[in-house]
Amino acid sequence: DSYGSVSFTEVIKKSINTGFVQIGMRLGSEKLINYAKAFGFGKATGLGLPGEENGLLFEPKDMTTPDVATMSIGQSIAVTPMQLITAMSGIANKGQLLKPHIIKEIKNEDNSIFQEFAVQGVNQVITAEKAQELTMMLEKVVSDGGGKLAAVKGYRIAGKTGTAEKLNDNGIGYKAGHYIASFCGFAPVENPQVAVLVVLDDPDGKYYGGEIAAPIAGGIFEQVLRYLNIKPAYVVDIQPTNSGGNVAMPSPPVTINGPEGKVVVPNLQGKSIRMVSTELSNLGLVLIPNGNGVAQKQNIMPNSIVDKGTYIVVDFAAN
Repeated sequence: DSYGSVSFTEVIKKSINTGFVQIGMRLGSEKLINYAKAFGFGKATGLGLPGEENGLLFEPKDMTTPDVATMSIGQSIAVTPMQLITAMSGIANKGQLLKPHIIKEIKNEDNSIFQEFAVQGVNQVITAEKAQELTMMLEKVVSDGGGKLAAVKGYRIAGKTGTAEKLNDNGIGYKAGHYIASFCGFAPVENPQVAVLVVLDDPDGKYYGGEIAAPIAGGIFEQVLRYLNIKPAYVVDIQPTNSGGNVAMPSPPVTINGPEGKVVVPNLQGKSIRMVSTELSNLGLVLIPNGNGVAQKQNIMPNSIVDKGTYIVVDFAAN
């Protein structure tokens, strides 16, 4: 599509590759790589797990003009999920990159603290003012851009969709028809408390991050924000109908408990990915989605009694 002259906000909102390429070309190979390194790409985060990969980055001197262009849209670079969510968290933390940890503290038998992993700043990548500007742009992605399906009523969420081609097994070129869909974001915008990254490897059917990863992220945000007791930033009004009454709000699904540690699998047919994700999450079950649209089939029959933590595979398709 031809967009003509657009703002950087529109480039981000609509994932306009030509816009990102122009920005990358203006920066040049050296600045582009320096910013990538400053945001933590090309080097293991050091979160404390063995075998963490560094990812792949060019050296500026080795980059051709096409390399700069393709890196600007996320190709010619390999990053780990932890690097990606750490970089997004850096924007949420007013431009400061923090070292991630999976353990907060280690305690002795008497409950005294043996070792504590304090918050550790790595570097100030961009100013707090620039981080705020970028956050506002990323919020537009969710409010009325390509990441609308990650929105949660009442909450302000910032994020970005991603759709990447998969490399061939020999590392040269890309596999036709094979993709990685993703959504990465944080909330609430006014005081970020949680970052979420959803990555779907080689999905069936639709493969754009905004179509299949964003709604899963939205379901996660909805559950986590409520679990953390974070109040909504605004109230969604109930609009009166033409008949003068109020719009009926849907009742929450009824949860039927099985024996201790077990739950009853609900009937998911006809429900959206977000509805299914929310319902299964409330029961302590894990959704494995196939396809997009509404639920058509599930691998475990409704009313079956299963252990909490069981994976439920659900096939989705358009009506």
